[in-house]
Amino acid sequence: MPIPFIVGGIAVAAAITGVKKGIDAKNDMNEANEVNEAAKAMAKEAEEFITMAKDKTKGAIEALGQEKIRILSTSVNDFVMNFEKIKNINLKNSQGIEELKNFNPSSEGFKQLKEAAYEAKQIAINGLAAIGSGALLAYGTYSVVMSGLGGLIVTATTGTALGTLSGAAAVNATLAWLGGGALAAGGFGMMGGMIVLGGIVAGPALAIGGAIFASQARKALNDSYGNYDKAKAFKAQAKNIGVALKAIFTRAGQLTELLQKLDSYFVEYISKMADTINHKGTDWEKYNLAEQQDIYKCVQLAQTIKAVLDTSLLKQNGELEEATAQVLENGNKYLQMIGQV
Repeated sequence: MPIPFIVGGIAVAAAITGVKKGIDAKNDMNEANEVNEAAKAMAKEAEEFITMAKDKTKGAIEALGQEKIRILSTSVNDFVMNFEKIKNINLKNSQGIEELKNFNPSSEGFKQLKEAAYEAKQIAINGLAAIGSGALLAYGTYSVVMSGLGGLIVTATTGTALGTLSGAAAVNATLAWLGGGALAAGGFGMMGGMIVLGGIVAGPALAIGGAIFASQARKALNDSYGNYDKAKAFKAQAKNIGVALKAIFTRAGQLTELLQKLDSYFVEYISKMADTINHKGTDWEKYNLAEQQDIYKCVQLAQTIKAVLDTSLLKQNGELEEATAQVLENGNKYLQMIGQV
């Protein structure tokens, strides 16, 4: 066969091969683009899910914070003002929690409650809007009776700016994340909170999608599948985060509801105590048994409410505090008991 025909045949074959490779490359690039778009959509959906869960949880914790401030600045404050008027008070014969027997105006527990009520009253006077979302989150999350957190917030409402969470909250990455960003004191931001909640190592900052500049279509295709795997992992992690946030959201709502129910009885018995003081004076010995028992119940309610206020919603590492389950159980048992009286 003449040489020119052989060369021509090789050229044609090469051309066909080149066309095929070009088609394959184009197909690979198209597939890579499709896979990347799917990865981007999956990651976006997961991120939107997290944002929704985050916003709901943040709202529930803020509502709990507001309820704590409301009860402390109204009912607890009224209880404190009336209870400390009573002279020679003796709760030794009371039926109920052991701590009640040593509860009096000079006891440490009463002093803590009085201080917390005073601080909440100052906050209420200045208005909740003055303290900001971050402080409400902290108030809803941590003990507001024993921690002195209220004093920090009162300071904020009287002139010192409180743009971020402070104090104990500064080391809680989840609270920092829920509060909207990094903390100067703790250095945690969105990723910090997500690492706590989901144990994740990648998040919305994943380099998913965007233009593909790889010189080889096959590499671009391989990269796109790598992105898709990352997006799938992020979706699974988002689900874990959602579960953790839902637990916090649910518990915050349960505690808010418990405080509201306890407060409805508390207001009633505070009124009875105030009436007794108005009609019988402030000497405990002059009260009849029924009047003394009403004051017992009033103090029991104060102690039960204090136990809720004393218990933090979250641990320092951002996880739900198990002790809240016991507080919730005890509070609901007490509601059942007092509802049967």
